[in-house]
Amino acid sequence: MGDDRFIELVGKKLTDEISPEESEEFQHYLHNDEINRRDFEFLNIYWNSNDTEFADNAFAFQKIKTKIKNLGAEAAPAPIIAPASKSIVSYLWRAAAAIILLTGCSYFFYSKFSKSTNRVLVAAKSSWQNKNTVKREKSTIVLTDGTHVTLNSQSSLTYPASFNGKTREVYLSGEAFFDVHKDHEHPFIIHTEKMNIKVLGTAFNVKSYPNDPQSETTLIRGAIEVTLDDRPSDRIILKPSEKLIVKNGLFQTVRKNTTKLIPAESNQYVLTTFTRLQQDDSIVVETSWTQNKFIFRDENFAALASRMERWYGVDIKFRKDALKQYRFSGMFEKETINQALDALRMTENFSYKIKNSTIYIY
Repeated sequence: MGDDRFIELVGKKLTDEISPEESEEFQHYLHNDEINRRDFEFLNIYWNSNDTEFADNAFAFQKIKTKIKNLGAEAAPAPIIAPASKSIVSYLWRAAAAIILLTGCSYFFYSKFSKSTNRVLVAAKSSWQNKNTVKREKSTIVLTDGTHVTLNSQSSLTYPASFNGKTREVYLSGEAFFDVHKDHEHPFIIHTEKMNIKVLGTAFNVKSYPNDPQSETTLIRGAIEVTLDDRPSDRIILKPSEKLIVKNGLFQTVRKNTTKLIPAESNQYVLTTFTRLQQDDSIVVETSWTQNKFIFRDENFAALASRMERWYGVDIKFRKDALKQYRFSGMFEKETINQALDALRMTENFSYKIKNSTIYIY
């Protein structure tokens, strides 16, 4: 985030001093750059945090933050801020944002994302690239080692321009299908917010959206080893047709109709098998999105709505929380959003209203 104007707008946004015109300009920055959106999200978290985790830079940051607030309080009685005060405040805004970005924000993001100092250093390399998709968009990337990655909507993949060293490592936020090129000498590793997946050569799906209540990885062929950030000593080996679901809390394992409950300190994971659309069907529900099929099985309305937002490029808001508990099963392929909602209404009683790109459920 080297754009001085964006840094200034971030500062004004954080201190609630942004004008309507500047707010529109700021939204343009966020809308057109995934990195800007990600940076601002964590800048905002850091700005509002009292965490002392960033001790090396917290004192300097707090001094600037306090000074900005004091200047704002001094200027509050006057209807117009003098040019000199504006200049000072603007400078402090940029300084505060830069401090968060260069120290606290970067450390916060990568420590939360991987809890690994090595990953911070790797992610800082200028040779790394980002591929981002928006709502309704999918994209296929061929990495330099021959690995094919298909990104689902609202997903982000960070990867090096070329693989060097003993491992091939990438970072995923969202959902992607990987067909990894075999190279036993250089394991392929995918880092997500909750888990790390190590493979040699295989095909599998990874789903790890930041706001979803769980993450999943589904193995189609080959073998993968999964470790959890909060349980690094665990090594979970998946075999073809198995799926790992990671949640929070206790964990249980489910394999071949046998369930075993095991107390855990942090994460919960469920090991089960993937779902076929029908017993004699080749379509796997977990990877059906790569075939432009939207399949859902006994899914609550809240979770289904999140998927529909990404699939149709809309925002869905519930007027009543009770509606979120409705459960649905079905498949959409070429249906419009109206046709999809009308189909859901045939099994549950609700109404909807569409205004621009926002859908209100009531």
